[in-house]
Amino acid sequence: MQTHVQIDSVLKRARGYWFVDGFTEMAAGVFFILLAGILLLQGNVFQASNPSHFLSVVGIISLVKLFGFLVTVLVLWWLKDNFTYPRTGFVRGNRLTAAQVLTLLRNAILFLLLPIFGLMIVSVLLATVGGVLSSMPVWFPIGVGLIWAVLCILAGEWTGVARFRVLGILFLLAGIAVGIWQWSAGLPVLSALDQPAVQEVVNRGLNGLGVLVLISGLPLVVSGLVTFLRYRKANPTPYVEEA
Repeated sequence: MQTHVQIDSVLKRARGYWFVDGFTEMAAGVFFILLAGILLLQGNVFQASNPSHFLSVVGIISLVKLFGFLVTVLVLWWLKDNFTYPRTGFVRGNRLTAAQVLTLLRNAILFLLLPIFGLMIVSVLLATVGGVLSSMPVWFPIGVGLIWAVLCILAGEWTGVARFRVLGILFLLAGIAVGIWQWSAGLPVLSALDQPAVQEVVNRGLNGLGVLVLISGLPLVVSGLVTFLRYRKANPTPYVEEA
């Protein structure tokens, strides 16, 4: 039993090494803040009367997520190759393996689609279409915050990084706070799917999601910055092997 615990501890430390410098949280936080700006901007210009505009909103957000995800990973690799690994070891090869590419694409697809599909399926099963749409500004941020919280806490368990559990709780609280804010502002009544009511719901949904992403990005930046400062203090210079 003790040997199994020791092996599990070693595996967790190996998995958590990617997060030892705080760069991942800082990069994710900056990405969240930029994405929040786009969501808030689209939430104020969306027009339900123009279906092509709706498709363009979805396309823009999806492209920003995918492109931003890939750019963030590439920037992280560069930072680790030039700052982290020279201080605490490990050098990554220059070539991307097929497994790494597939992992990136899988994570990007999950990041883009899983929260939306999961929440929509549950909502359709539990309520009428009109009820789902009218209450979307409330349940959507709460649901997204819950999914992020679960994923973050599971990541904390898998890597042994305790601060991920705290971030997960903050994501959940942020989602609940945005949902309460939207609920206190009142919900539109959709007796029929009239365009003004649909436009209000979607605009408020985008704005609520934008606020959630924004206030979720801030603790990521703070967590990453604090972790980086600690890492920099513990490893001020690159490692030099003694002759």
